[in-house]
Amino acid sequence: MAGEAHDSGLTFFLDRGLGSVIVPTALREAGWIVETMDERYGKDRSQHIPDQQWIEEATIRGDVLLCKDIEIASNPLEAQALYVSGARAFALANAALPGQEMFRRFLLHETSIVNHAKRITVPFIFAVHEDRLRRKSIRYPLKR
Repeated sequence: MAGEAHDSGLTFFLDRGLGSVIVPTALREAGWIVETMDERYGKDRSQHIPDQQWIEEATIRGDVLLCKDIEIASNPLEAQALYVSGARAFALANAALPGQEMFRRFLLHETSIVNHAKRITVPFIFAVHEDRLRRKSIRYPLKR
């Protein structure tokens, strides 16, 4: 059954932490248009692509980023890539979740994810919690 994510015309790019089977399969079954790192770069190569590279390339393509770990907004190189490329990103607030809970949280917030991705000025990243989305600061540029 196609939902709001499908009807939005958005493509969601999943980082390697979200895997290539459980999360993307469930999102596709719900009608989301998704692409994984393995699909875009090949299974072997995807493990060696620097985060800054895939963030920039996916953002240039217009993809909305789905990430396993909100720490991507704090790590210096990844934060710079998110900021400079003008990324639209949603990352799980808890990176230690099993696959079924990961996709459940994205599906639970589908309407908000689509609305934010279409309307909020970039760059941005939201932490995906069980009960809400919470906008997080991208730690770039670094304050002196």
